[in-house]
Amino acid sequence: MKIDFQKELNSEQYQVVSSGDGPHLVLAGAGSGKTRTLVYRVAWLIDQGIDPSKILLVTFTNKAANEMLERVKKILQREGKSLSIWGGTFHSLANRLLKIYGENIGIKRNFSILDAQDSNSLLKNISKDFFKSMSKGKYPSVAIVKETISFSVNSDLEIKDALEIKFSEWLAFSGQIESIQAEYKKRKKEADFLDFDDLLFYWRKLSQDSDMSKVFSKKWDYVLVDEYQDTNFLQAEIVYNLSRKKKNVIVVGDDAQSIYSFRAADIRNILDFPKLFKGCQVHKLETNYRSTPEIISLANVVIKENQNQFFKNLKSVSKSYLKPELMTLRDNREEARFIARKIGSFLNDSVNPREIAVLFRAAHHSQALEMELNKRNIAYEMRGGLKFFERAHVKDVVAILRIINNFKDEISWQRVLQMYEGIGLVTMKKIFSKIKELEDIEFIFDLNLNLPAKAQQSWHNFLYIFKKILKFNSENDLSKLIKLIVKDYSTYLISQYSDYRQREEDLNQLAIFAVNYNNLDTFLNEVSLQEGFDVQNDRRSNQEKIVLSTIHQAKGLEWKIVFIMYLTNDAFPHPLCTTEEEIEEERRLFYVAITRAKKNLILTYPLSVFRYGESKSLEVSEFIKGLGPTFFEANEFSFQNNSNSRQGNQFSEFDGDRAQLDGEMDHESNFEEGHEYLPSINI
Repeated sequence: MKIDFQKELNSEQYQVVSSGDGPHLVLAGAGSGKTRTLVYRVAWLIDQGIDPSKILLVTFTNKAANEMLERVKKILQREGKSLSIWGGTFHSLANRLLKIYGENIGIKRNFSILDAQDSNSLLKNISKDFFKSMSKGKYPSVAIVKETISFSVNSDLEIKDALEIKFSEWLAFSGQIESIQAEYKKRKKEADFLDFDDLLFYWRKLSQDSDMSKVFSKKWDYVLVDEYQDTNFLQAEIVYNLSRKKKNVIVVGDDAQSIYSFRAADIRNILDFPKLFKGCQVHKLETNYRSTPEIISLANVVIKENQNQFFKNLKSVSKSYLKPELMTLRDNREEARFIARKIGSFLNDSVNPREIAVLFRAAHHSQALEMELNKRNIAYEMRGGLKFFERAHVKDVVAILRIINNFKDEISWQRVLQMYEGIGLVTMKKIFSKIKELEDIEFIFDLNLNLPAKAQQSWHNFLYIFKKILKFNSENDLSKLIKLIVKDYSTYLISQYSDYRQREEDLNQLAIFAVNYNNLDTFLNEVSLQEGFDVQNDRRSNQEKIVLSTIHQAKGLEWKIVFIMYLTNDAFPHPLCTTEEEIEEERRLFYVAITRAKKNLILTYPLSVFRYGESKSLEVSEFIKGLGPTFFEANEFSFQNNSNSRQGNQFSEFDGDRAQLDGEMDHESNFEEGHEYLPSINI
């Protein structure tokens, strides 16, 4: 059965699929059928008589590669044709090619791939030699060293420049990290190891070799690349080297969805593609099959503010529906309540939980919402990370609090002490055997322990910090107590994690949560309840769950109903993003979030947040400020500022749950009755 390409594609897609040879840049707007277009382009080439083995299809994930190849296969089977194209991710193709041709550049065929865990171990051993005279926290962690080296390789930057971008506070250690990188490279070579970055590095080197360049030119006539906006320096150069002779290259991507610069992705690769390949044809896929016209209108107006882009104007084929909602809430806890209740309302209306997602800029924004969902027994799945109280650093700080509350808690002692150098399980048990005999925690400072030198020093370090914590605890301010613990714990965070800044934000959120409690025992009981809710939630494996996700993790996905929460001036754009380039990437991130929604889009932001006993006023994100009412349905309900005024008021559709809401608010000392919803800002 002959494929009717014109019938099976829209006019924009057909123009791409049926275009002639030469370089092509396809700017595929969100929900515009990018994968379909790429799949049919492969089918078209084969239908024109091109040998499938002469086609190279490069993707970013195995899932994408398998899906595309399977779809091409099904299309070709209609004509009785077989599929034998080269297809896969950059890394899988690099591995395959280096096994065949690597000896041309000094790579032995029997090389082994060093996985992430083995790579960490090797770098840890090497780093010890360079930082052995320093105490933990005073030098960059293995995670930071590894991420810096990886970023420098993929961006083709010197270590110093990579540090300037990624971890400028560790710039003074650029010399040591350069030495570590050299030793790391030497040891890998001696053991015939390649890590994941090496796969790209040596494929690029292979593509630069004059003899291999001729081999690759004969091997492939056509190169097709998916998600080109996510390529880094090495990947873009590989694509160029493979295509520079015949120039039959087609790259598909959306500059408006370039959001991974922290992984070394460079938006300039897609923006400069027409300059790199003279005579390049630029195609735009602007027909959106995912979202309603109202959602697309908002997406268009948001991204229009970016200057460094290919301008597109998405058009929806869906029927007109509701405008996106913009909801202003009194504070972050009310925001969580509102979202949880709204989700409950959707679920009561028989919406499948899988069709609902809540997106946020940073993981720590989810804490208050997770608690509300747990209270309402709404099952959820956390994408791209752990639930709040499952996160290692949160559990570490809670373990210290548990020891203060009950100094004979062996599990918590095990967690806390093993964070210290020289204290393993055996030493911990020896220490705890003495602690459990004490009548009072204060006697811990009089213990006479015979420990090895390193463990003894660590024990003294712990006691120094623990004494300050116990002394402060008498003041009975949980939030400030957590801040004090976090201040000392930060040294450990820095020594262990490259994303310690984000983890510190989580712990700040824990301190904010503690503001509501005057009693440590009550606080820990609430934490235990949340942990119990999480265990229950995880056990409900057969139950459909809503999704909570950072926006970065949500790219490429879609849901019928999408909430985007905490759209405030101190969160979105991220406060560390200050340059024009950074702000534009943040705006692209917001655009990605908006275009995940198919029918319902609800944007929320609080007017204040409680931080350590004080209320901080917030404003709406600059990405929303100034947009007119054309794009939003703002709050329909506004309650007066005193409880007496409720009589005679016309309430919203949420009135039916008002009694329940009032009951929830009674025990919240920071709330006044009748303040759940405020009218939205004038926009």
